[in-house]
Amino acid sequence: MPPEIMHFKFGHSMQPTPASTQEDTLPDDSPPSSHPPQGYYITNQIPPLTTNSTSVYRCPTLTAFLHQLNLSQYHNLFVEAGVGENDLEQFMGFDESELKEVLSAISMKPFHSAAFKKGIRGLRQSHTASPSSLMTNHSTNSFSTLTFPSASPEIQSNNRNKLGKLGEATDISYSVSDKASAVMDASQMKVSPNRTNAEESAGSPIQEIQEYSMNVMQDVHPISSTIPSSITNSTQTTSKDVIIHHATIYGKNNPRKLTTYEQAINRAAIELALIDPALVANKGTLFEKAKAKLLSEGYTYKRGQSRSKLNPNAPKPGVKTSRATLIQKRNAHAAQNSESRNARISELERKLQIKDTQYTVTQEFKRLKTGDPDGLAKVELTLEEVEKERTEIAKELSILKSKERKHRWYEQKKKERMDSGFGEADVESLNNNNNESLNQESVVEQCC
Repeated sequence: MPPEIMHFKFGHSMQPTPASTQEDTLPDDSPPSSHPPQGYYITNQIPPLTTNSTSVYRCPTLTAFLHQLNLSQYHNLFVEAGVGENDLEQFMGFDESELKEVLSAISMKPFHSAAFKKGIRGLRQSHTASPSSLMTNHSTNSFSTLTFPSASPEIQSNNRNKLGKLGEATDISYSVSDKASAVMDASQMKVSPNRTNAEESAGSPIQEIQEYSMNVMQDVHPISSTIPSSITNSTQTTSKDVIIHHATIYGKNNPRKLTTYEQAINRAAIELALIDPALVANKGTLFEKAKAKLLSEGYTYKRGQSRSKLNPNAPKPGVKTSRATLIQKRNAHAAQNSESRNARISELERKLQIKDTQYTVTQEFKRLKTGDPDGLAKVELTLEEVEKERTEIAKELSILKSKERKHRWYEQKKKERMDSGFGEADVESLNNNNNESLNQESVVEQCC
């Protein structure tokens, strides 16, 4: 073989090699071990490392990844948030906002959060960097630096024969990701301007690779365009579940039945956290905002109004409320109770009427079942249940009507006092004076 032709290898600079090794296979062509090292797991999303290799990309586990970043103290928090050891591939599909949501839920410190995001970006680069594209880039560099002392057709023919033998020895089998990497890298190829006219007329291997890449592009584009949407849909649901879990304030670790107020606080906190996920990092701020949200929405409190500091009408500590203000609040509270009581009375009367109708119909049905012992027994059980419900409704209705009669009597007496010229405050002061005089008389009697 003429000494002018030099043997070249993908990814290495041009160096003369002995003739006995020119037909050998490329280095590192032996298949890797089928078992990944400790701290890694196998994923099939990365093309093979060499042309005839069956190696796959090894993604680090959660423990190995956090240990590499010196963030092992957050491992238990990730596990509690539902992250598995082999879920780092899903993190690579998250965008910046989704990563921010998850790290806020983990309560990761800002510096550690930046380090974690940098590590994820490094995994993405390793994920997208196709080994076949590295081969193409290295081969491009070799072609660009290769010059021939003569442009004779014989040398060009020998060069093409050499490349043909090398291609037959490696037998590349492209997967979808291989083709995508080959297309992107082939579009960036640059050929040295030292090529002669004879080389261009003979047809170089780079032109053949570029033509093949253009043919592959149509197969790669529709498949690659559908990948991000499926990843995004799966991660959005996971992120929402994590936010709802961490935003729950009452009953997260206790199966007891929540009160109406606690349920309303949980609902408000979840709504606020879904709008701003950073709030889950500070439960105190989230709780205060949830209370303010209920107050602004006009939530009906058990005592008529909120006694929180957020309420401007709430009584201030150390400030004595005037008697007129107390009377006004008491009257408003009594009117509100009377309104809700009347609504409940109307509902119970309607239910009692329905139960009376059911009881009458069941009795008629019982008369028809006198000759059927089994059917008669079932009808009697139904009658007992209806009668029990009627009794409970009638009892509650009687209590509410009694309270409402007392309230109306009190309102009638108050109106009569107002018409006679005595206000409610005057009556109360008179009652207080009478009580004081009675107390003084009892003290004098005890002393004597």
